[in-house]
Amino acid sequence: MRSSFPRIVAVAGLLVLVVLSSLAWAGPREISSGGAKIGENQSTEGFAASALTVDSGGGTVVATIPVGGNPAGVAYNSGNGYVYVTNPFSDIVSVINGTTVVATVPVGGEPNALAYDSENGYVYVTNSDSQTVSVISGTVVVATVPVGDGPSGVAYDSGNGYVYVSNYFSSNVSVIDGTTNTVVATVPVGYLPRGVAYDSENMYVYVADYGSNNVSVIDGTTVGATVPVGTLPGALAYDGGNGFVYVANFGSYYYSSSNVSVISGTVVVATVPVGNCPDGVAYDSGNGYLYVSNYCSGTVSVISAVEQPSFDFSLSSPSPGSISFVRGDTSPSSSITATLTTGSAVPVTITASDLPDGVTAYFTNNPCSPTCTVSVSFTATESVPTGTVTVSINVTGGGRSHSVSLQLTVTAAFGFFLSTPSPSSLIVVQGGTSPSSSITATLVDGAATSTDVTFTASPLPTGITAIFTNNPCSPTCTVTVGFSATPSPIMDNVTTSISIVAAGGGSYYSVAISLMVSDFSMSAGAVSPVQISAGSQGTSTIMATALSGFTGTVGLSVSASSPSGLTCTLPSSVSFGSSPQAATLSCGATAAGDYAVTVTGTSGSLTHTTSSILFHVVAASSPPPSFLGLPAPEGYALLAGISIAVVAIGVVLTLRRVRPKGGSPPRPS
Repeated sequence: MRSSFPRIVAVAGLLVLVVLSSLAWAGPREISSGGAKIGENQSTEGFAASALTVDSGGGTVVATIPVGGNPAGVAYNSGNGYVYVTNPFSDIVSVINGTTVVATVPVGGEPNALAYDSENGYVYVTNSDSQTVSVISGTVVVATVPVGDGPSGVAYDSGNGYVYVSNYFSSNVSVIDGTTNTVVATVPVGYLPRGVAYDSENMYVYVADYGSNNVSVIDGTTVGATVPVGTLPGALAYDGGNGFVYVANFGSYYYSSSNVSVISGTVVVATVPVGNCPDGVAYDSGNGYLYVSNYCSGTVSVISAVEQPSFDFSLSSPSPGSISFVRGDTSPSSSITATLTTGSAVPVTITASDLPDGVTAYFTNNPCSPTCTVSVSFTATESVPTGTVTVSINVTGGGRSHSVSLQLTVTAAFGFFLSTPSPSSLIVVQGGTSPSSSITATLVDGAATSTDVTFTASPLPTGITAIFTNNPCSPTCTVTVGFSATPSPIMDNVTTSISIVAAGGGSYYSVAISLMVSDFSMSAGAVSPVQISAGSQGTSTIMATALSGFTGTVGLSVSASSPSGLTCTLPSSVSFGSSPQAATLSCGATAAGDYAVTVTGTSGSLTHTTSSILFHVVAASSPPPSFLGLPAPEGYALLAGISIAVVAIGVVLTLRRVRPKGGSPPRPS
C-alpha cells in the first residue's frame, strides 16, 4: 500500500450526519509529507439528500453500521437503493441496504472513490494501489478496467455516458466508455489530479489538480480550459441549484485563510471562507446547501447557495435570416451575435431545435463568452423533404436563455453534366486570342428554372485569361470558352490541362481542355568566313523556329551596325509550313573593323531578336608580284630553270668547237 497516496473523505450525498456546524474529528487519517489525504469520492450523480431532522443537539444518529477497515468513499445507487462504501484497508466494498450490510464485494487494492452510472446501473470503484477500476453490478464485480497510476477521483458524465477517473500519480484522466467498460481516451491534466465532478448544465467534467493549484475543465476528451483556484485543490462538487462548481482548497490554510473557490463555467466568481484544511465537499439538492468537511478543524461548513451574479445578454437576428440549400449538401452559414448586457461574461452554449429529421446543425465558436459571434450551417440527407421550416437557435448559459428564429429552406437536388469541349485542345499565340471551344451543360435532375450554373477555368498559367460567352446560363445551355495570352513568354512549347468547372444549384461538374501557347524563336549561326576582306561579303544563317504549333509569316529586319558602315542584305520574311525556317544574312564593309548587328523577327505582336552577330572585316592586301603571269615564286623558279638551261647549252657548244673531228686532240708543235 502506498503510504503517500492522499486519502480523501467522501461527503457526497448521505449528509444526514454532517449538518452540525462544528463536528469533532473522528480519528487519525493517513497524511503524506505533502499534506494530502487518501480516499475521496467526488461523484454526486444519483444523490438527493433527505431533509434533515434537527433536534436540540443539531441532529440525530439513527444507526451505526460496522463495515470494513477505515471506510472512505460513499455512493448511492438509485437503481437498487443500495449504498456502497469503500474500505481501503480491507480491499472491499460494503453494500448497505437501509441500515444493514447485505454484501461485501472484494475489489482491487485500496479501494477509494466511487461513482454511480445511472445509465447502466454500475458502480465504479477506483483501486488506488491496483491502478484499476472495479465495475460493480449489484453486488458482483463484472469488469476490472486498467487505468493510470494511483486512480483517485471518479465521476459519471450523463451527457456522453463516460466515466472519468483521475490518476493521481500519472497526472492524467482515464475516460471509460460505460457501454463497453474500456478506456477510450487518456486526457493529460495538471499535476496530481484528485477530485472529479460533472457539470450537467455545461456538460463539462472538472478535475482538481492538487499539485498545480488549478482545475482542468474537460469537454468530452479534451481540456478546454484551466482555471486557477486556491492552494492544493482536492475535492469538488457540482451545485445543480445554481450551476456552480465548488472547489475545496485544502492547502489554503497553510498560506492564507482557508476557502472554497466557486466556478461558473470556466471563471471563478466567488471565494468562500470555511474551516481549516477544507477536504470534502458535496451538494444537498434537498435543501440547496453545500457541505464542506474541514480536515484540520474537525468541522463541517454549511454554505447556503451562492447567488448567480447578475448576468444577461441579447441576441442579434441571424444574418442572413434565411438559408436555402440543396438536400444532400451543406448550407451557407448564418451569423448570430450574443452581446453582454449586464454582469460579467459567462460562457453560453448554442443549440438548434425544431430541425426536420435528417437535418443537422453545425456551430463555430460554440460555446463562447458574450460578447461573441457564432455561425451556424446545416447539412441535410438525401431523404429530407423539401420545403421551408422555422428553426430555433437557442443560447443558454449563466442561468439565462434566449432564442432567435431562422428560416431554412431545403430544395430538391439539381444536377447536370457537361459535354466534352469541342475542340478539346486549343492553341493561343503569345499576345493573341485563341479560337473558341464549345461546352454544353445538360440538365439531368431537378428544374432549371432560375437556377444558373457559372463556368470558371483553373488553373490558369500566368498571363493566360479565360474568355466565356453565355456565362452563367441555365441548363440545358451551351457556352464557349477561349483564351488570351500576354505578349511576354509564358509557357512556350508546353501543353497544360485546364479544368472547366460549372457550379450551381448545389451541384458542380468539370471537364478538361488542353491549351498550348504558340510562339517562335530566333537564332543566328556563325559568320563565314571568320575574317572578311574589306569590300567582300560574310554570311550568317538566321533560323526561325516555330514553338507549340506556331504558324504564319515572320518579318525579318536587320539592325543598324555598330559601328556604322556594314551593309547587309536579308530576305524580308519567312513563312512557316515546316519548321525551322532559314534565311541567309549577307554583310560586307569597305573599311576594316568589327561590326555587330542583330536580326529581329516580327509576327503580329510577337517580336524576337537574335543575339549580337559579329562581322570581323580586315583591310584588302596588294596583289603579290608575278613573272610571266605566274605568282612570284613559280615565276622565279621558271626563270632560274631557263638560265641554267642556257648556260648548259653554251658549254656544250663551246666544247664541240674546240675538239677536232676524228676524235684525237692535235699534237703540240
